[in-house]
Amino acid sequence: MANPNHNDPDNEIDLAQVSAKVKGYFTRVNDSFFDWILFVKRNVIVIAVIVIIGAALGFYMDSGPKAYSQKIIVHPNFESVDYLYEAVEEVNVKIRQRDTVFLKGIGIVHPRQIAKIEIEPVVDIYNFMNKNENEQKDDRDRKLSVFELIAENGSMEDVLKDPTTSKNYENHLITITSKDRAKRSDIVDPVMAYLNSNPYFKQRQAEYINNVNLKLVSNDSAIKQVDKVINYLTDANRKPSGSSVYYSETTNVADMMHFKNMLVMEQGRLRLNKADYTNVIKERGMMLNEISKSAVAGRMKFVIPALLFIFFVVFVMLRSYYKSQTEKRKIVITE
Repeated sequence: MANPNHNDPDNEIDLAQVSAKVKGYFTRVNDSFFDWILFVKRNVIVIAVIVIIGAALGFYMDSGPKAYSQKIIVHPNFESVDYLYEAVEEVNVKIRQRDTVFLKGIGIVHPRQIAKIEIEPVVDIYNFMNKNENEQKDDRDRKLSVFELIAENGSMEDVLKDPTTSKNYENHLITITSKDRAKRSDIVDPVMAYLNSNPYFKQRQAEYINNVNLKLVSNDSAIKQVDKVINYLTDANRKPSGSSVYYSETTNVADMMHFKNMLVMEQGRLRLNKADYTNVIKERGMMLNEISKSAVAGRMKFVIPALLFIFFVVFVMLRSYYKSQTEKRKIVITE
């Protein structure tokens, strides 16, 4: 048999080529690093001036005027979520158009101080799915369909914030951005008053409250009737002697107690609803004069010098490229 342990000249040539390429790569990296050192050395004064000017400009920008956010968490009642989003967008359009007549007309004291108004959902999918255990089957099926859509879609975050989905959430966040600190009475209260002034939803509000009051009275009457029946069934003076009859009445008492508990729980939910029904767009929380921060807020003292340095490097590279190309053309012309 032939001996496999002989030297393969092709393998030796390949290894030599690879070694030469690796060595050449590290040589180029080393040369490039040294070129950067020489570049910094030649331009150290210019770079120092760029850093100083950029830092000073960045400090000035960081200490300049700030934007403030007035954030209101709201709950739209009476199926008014679409109206809420449209009304907020209407106010935002008036702000962009600098329509001070409209803005002052709804009660905003300093309309030019408002930069914009936005609204977004407070994403809470778990509360959305489990809010009311006694809701109608159609409502449960609708929520289940939305949840299945979310589960099947590859981008969960996009679906959760999609307008079709997000408008079904319970709470929404209104953000009013102002150029200066603001008082609640100057900005927030007028905006909320405007959102709650729609005549159609004011009428729906009155009907909802009336229905809740009627249901509360009806449930109170039913609870009193249940108490009378339970007292009658548990009266020791009329307890029957037959065991089967006694077992039947004991079972009825348990059913009546369960029915009463359901009524009491419903009364509690109705009273909570009635507390929310005081406004079409119910305010549930507020944060005033929160300083709006962007990704570079407070970092301009570092961002500006870095940008100026990049521009300087690009300028030097372009200048070097221009000179090299000019020299090549001179050589060609001379030849």
